[in-house]
Amino acid sequence: MKTYKSNEERTSEYLKNFNREKVLKFLIKEKSPTIVDIGANDGSSLLEFKKWWPKSKIHCFEPQKQCFEPLLNHASVFHEDDVKIIKKAVGNKSNQELIFYTHDVSTGISGFNKVNIDSKDSIQLDKLKNSDRSVLEQYSKKFNHEEVVSTIRLDDYLEKAGVEHINLLKIDTQGFEPEVLEGTGEFLKNIGVVITELMFYDYYERSLSFSDIEKYLLPAGFTLYDINHIAKNPINGRTDWVDVIYVNSEFFKET
Repeated sequence: MKTYKSNEERTSEYLKNFNREKVLKFLIKEKSPTIVDIGANDGSSLLEFKKWWPKSKIHCFEPQKQCFEPLLNHASVFHEDDVKIIKKAVGNKSNQELIFYTHDVSTGISGFNKVNIDSKDSIQLDKLKNSDRSVLEQYSKKFNHEEVVSTIRLDDYLEKAGVEHINLLKIDTQGFEPEVLEGTGEFLKNIGVVITELMFYDYYERSLSFSDIEKYLLPAGFTLYDINHIAKNPINGRTDWVDVIYVNSEFFKET
């Protein structure tokens, strides 16, 4: 086995050999994996997964009205048996009506948590706070538009859909990840890999820590496999968010 003179050299070689795609393909060797994409947005992740695993079967959940048409357009190029679009949010209760916050800036930052206009960590808001107050007020109007969406527990959906095993569960819900995992229930033990985002900064009115998701993942047999991306904040030196990959220990024995 090769030895390395420093951790920097070791990490440099890792970066030559791996990225998110290669890590997930290393873990998921099946040609036709079952994937659940929670927070599918406009379908960019759907296209990414289909490029990596052309024979995959994907269940996409997205409650945003603004995303319906582009998501459906992307899904239309695939066989209807291979891509399912569910126009609901995933949570810890089924048939619950909740307020969902959308923003003019990007559909990718919408979710059940309000953007914190008083954020000290937001780079854009930090710039605006040093300008005219009216500019900040105008910018603030672009955020936190309310719409009501319906939720479903993932375990309820999977039971009705007849899904017995998931190879990959992707969660991108802007701070609603604990509720998603809670709503997965005992089925969590039947999932191989979970990739999700964890936001530590105050951009939203709610932030998370590892314990918020690990209280569900660890009892189900998962261990942290990779911190796939780290977003560092140039104005205060903190870590704003990370993308993490967890692997079910039973699944990993099979790889």
